[in-house]
Amino acid sequence: MPSADPSLPVWVVTSLPWLAGALVLAAAAGAVGTWLLLARVRELERLGGKLDALERLESALAKLAAERGDLDLRRIEHALLEIRDLQRRLEDALLRTVQVARAPGGAAASAGEGTAGLSERIVTRLVALGYERVQLVTPLAEMDELCASESTSGDVLVEARRNGVLCKGRVRVRGGVLAEVEMQPAYAVFP
Repeated sequence: MPSADPSLPVWVVTSLPWLAGALVLAAAAGAVGTWLLLARVRELERLGGKLDALERLESALAKLAAERGDLDLRRIEHALLEIRDLQRRLEDALLRTVQVARAPGGAAASAGEGTAGLSERIVTRLVALGYERVQLVTPLAEMDELCASESTSGDVLVEARRNGVLCKGRVRVRGGVLAEVEMQPAYAVFP
């Protein structure tokens, strides 16, 4: 053992080789840690290259969205609702046309068919509109007056079910022809 300075305590002299060994181990651990960190940084750079491809996809998607911005779902929904309403109005117009065409004399012939014919046409119209269990509330005497002449017009009160919900309303009759149908759910009638 080399000669030690007599002023140093003995425990310092005996621990110097252990301290040197610990420093070498710490330096080796630091070198391994640095090598692992560099390997991780290289892997992150490789993954970062893949993210560049995502940025290109994002710009392409933004360009595509700008080109197809005219497809607004709300506008499509409103267009479909308008088409449905137009279809209902077209059905009503076709039913009125068929009713007038059935009677060769127009309203006069339909007035001559009586209350039974008028009630049958009302039930047929409501069934065509999707109602079921149709009941005529207007008394037969009032319906006879509606069928009496071409110039008579009035309302026939009806009750029916649609999708299981009781609906109440009226069918407007002008000159023996069904002019319009107004129905609403019974729960909407009461405040």
